[in-house]
Amino acid sequence: MKTTKLEIMTPGEMIYEGDIESLIVETVNGSAGYMPGHIWCVHLMKENGKVEFREPGTEKLRELSTQGGFVEIRDTFTVYTEKAEWK
Repeated sequence: MKTTKLEIMTPGEMIYEGDIESLIVETVNGSAGYMPGHIWCVHLMKENGKVEFREPGTEKLRELSTQGGFVEIRDTFTVYTEKAEWK
């Protein structure tokens, strides 16, 4: 399966940087899923939401709770949020 780079950052630190196979983000319009090769876009994230992603070779999703921000989908997926905590 194809992979892409994901970066999750807050104003103070890089929370995660690595390759993923898929990403699910809670946006202000509901949950949105992204896979490598997705059309470029930017979406606002839910104020108290979550981000889930699957790393290569794993079945289990990794999950973070987030506080606002936005997700930018390009060749690299980037999540900018005020606060992020691992669940």
